[in-house]
Amino acid sequence: MNVLDMYKMAENEKIDILDYKWTNAKARIVELNNSYYIGLDTKKIDNSIEEKEILAEELGHYFCNAIYFIDTDKILKRKCELRALKWAYSVLIPINILKEKISEGLNIYELSDYFEVGYDYMIDCLKFYKKRYNIFDK
Repeated sequence: MNVLDMYKMAENEKIDILDYKWTNAKARIVELNNSYYIGLDTKKIDNSIEEKEILAEELGHYFCNAIYFIDTDKILKRKCELRALKWAYSVLIPINILKEKISEGLNIYELSDYFEVGYDYMIDCLKFYKKRYNIFDK
């Protein structure tokens, strides 16, 4: 998947993606009058790989019904963020393909290249899958 796939997914769901300057974030998804918008602060995003990762998480909020308000309590916010991140990982780095590529002997750098994600994102995803599904223990 590439960044254009994320834009196409948003378009198919009728989610508008707007360039918006955020104070404390690179992106946010908001619901207004039964319509959804992703405000993306493109000046804070380094490259298309990071843009794809960010859009995947914001779309995860939408697809997992994990959208919250600013004044939502911290526990609910954390749950929503986790659900959105889980969705993003499953779309960008499907676990079945990840297992296959690991069994083929790909290292972390090769995995991040294969899935077209950043090195740190790949590490975070591996940690998430290990903790969540108790896999990749050697």
